Amino acid sequence: MQERLVANSARFPHETIDNETILFDAETGHIVLLAGAAAVLWSHLISGTGIAQLCDEVESRFGSDARAAAQTFFDDLRAAEILVLSDKDVRVDGAPSPWPEQFTTPALERYDDIAKIIAMDPIHEVDATGWPRSARDSEK
Repeated sequence: MQERLVANSARFPHETIDNETILFDAETGHIVLLAGAAAVLWSHLISGTGIAQLCDEVESRFGSDARAAAQTFFDDLRAAEILVLSDKDVRVDGAPSPWPEQFTTPALERYDDIAKIIAMDPIHEVDATGWPRSARDSEK
């Protein structure tokens, strides 16, 4: 079997919820959010589609600029060690996400302060009585 780039799932456990993919770097504690078309590309990648095939698919659907952006995204994943060389065929169960109608540039957003991520969750906007009563409800 030939080597291919696969998700480094041991170091970067991940979850996709509502078309947003979050990866946790188990070595550094950083959170990585996949933005734009990144979540869709990621879902196809972890479903076993090779990078070359994904780039071809992106180009046929969205054009050569989108292909270049997808290739840059995969290069960024490899530089961040989110993708690593392997001789194993690593796949997850489940179908990949459907392709969007428009391609938005895929990007990695790295957060090193998890407290900021947690504070973004509206569950933390509560009044003195706590959850489930939000601070906005007590203003009414």
